[in-house]
Amino acid sequence: MYQFAETQDSRIAHYSFGRSITQFGMTVYSTTDARQGKKIFGNDPDPVLEIVLPSQDDIVTEHIKKYPKGIVASIEDEVRDCGKYLQVHHRTVMFGSTWRSDSLRPAHRSLLYHNGSHTHFRFNGLARMISQEEHGISSCQGYEDMHATNRRCHFYKESGAFTPTGKGSILVAMHDCWFHKQKLMQHFPYPVSVDHTVQITVDKPTLIIEFTREEPDVAEFTRTWLQQVEDGLIEIIDR
Repeated sequence: MYQFAETQDSRIAHYSFGRSITQFGMTVYSTTDARQGKKIFGNDPDPVLEIVLPSQDDIVTEHIKKYPKGIVASIEDEVRDCGKYLQVHHRTVMFGSTWRSDSLRPAHRSLLYHNGSHTHFRFNGLARMISQEEHGISSCQGYEDMHATNRRCHFYKESGAFTPTGKGSILVAMHDCWFHKQKLMQHFPYPVSVDHTVQITVDKPTLIIEFTREEPDVAEFTRTWLQQVEDGLIEIIDR
């Protein structure tokens, strides 16, 4: 009998998101018009590449020294509690609206992801995301071979310059936008064929994830996660 909560299977997320886009060795699970209260479940298999997290205590301490009166400093215990359960994912989830994430652990806390936020992490085991508003938008993308690779996140409030890591990286945009003269369709992977700076043109604030085949910079993943908490893009709330 199929045990929903115990079986690691990417089909759970595939069916929950409602749409799957596969191109260039990458799969994107996409939802672009979720009703308020829509639930998305995930319990993906572990990444092929085993990642060891650097000392989160050191990185949290480093962040608090930088922002001693900031949000992270004010909820240090909650941040450290969540950090104990974080696992590097081979996928990145990004959000174009507000979603609440509940995981088996920590059982007493949830994460609230706002428009423009993202996470390279997951909590081990079954997770649930709930759309907090009508017309919810989110996507979950990663390489089909499940290798966890490096990712850079670019957030454009308005049009601006973009310098890719190099030829062969893959972009996934939260909303339709333009990469020089090439239209990037919402949630469709786009392989980069240039290694020089080009213009990104947006008509609304747009998050773009750039995947490379480099080893993950897990310390930087942690810093950007903490910075999103600092900026109010991610909230840790009581469940």
